[in-house]
Amino acid sequence: MNSKSNTLLLSQLSMALARSRTAARSLAQSRSYSSQVGAAAAAAAATPSALQQKWESAHAKNPAFAVERDLPAPKNRKREIGLFLVFATITWGGGSIIAFNYQRMTSTPVTAALFTARHNDQVREVLGSQLNFTSSFPWISGDISHLKGFVEVEFDVVGDKGVPGRLVLKSRRTGKQNGEWTTTEFYIVMADGRKIDCDE
Repeated sequence: MNSKSNTLLLSQLSMALARSRTAARSLAQSRSYSSQVGAAAAAAAATPSALQQKWESAHAKNPAFAVERDLPAPKNRKREIGLFLVFATITWGGGSIIAFNYQRMTSTPVTAALFTARHNDQVREVLGSQLNFTSSFPWISGDISHLKGFVEVEFDVVGDKGVPGRLVLKSRRTGKQNGEWTTTEFYIVMADGRKIDCDE
């Protein structure tokens, strides 16, 4: 009877010891898990700062983030635009005037009038034989309109004698056909007011 009681007591002690060891092991594992969770939480708490630094670095270096930057307000460019428009208008206007003057200078009425006056005997006697423009790009006053049928031009001329004059040509289209023109005025006026008729 005593032997059975001792055996039962030893068995209960063994079970109690085993339970104690299991409880101690569980407690140790629980503590280890708590430590790991605490370390993970600390790492998680430190992560936003690192991510923020990386974000700011990418925001500064990557052009894809430039759209999110605070851009300065655009400058008022009304003055620059106004100056550009003025310059463009002057350039365009000057170019147009030069182009129209060149057309008049190289037109058939002007070149024909200069050729005819050059071979006029009275003009050759007063101004010389080599009658021409006073410059390589002279200003031709007046207008030429084949559509309306009139020619009214004036320009400075000079011969090889160095005597300047001003050639005047005025002509009208009188007939229905384009080839029928009538010259109303064609002469060279001298500095003293004297006129040399070039239509003779």
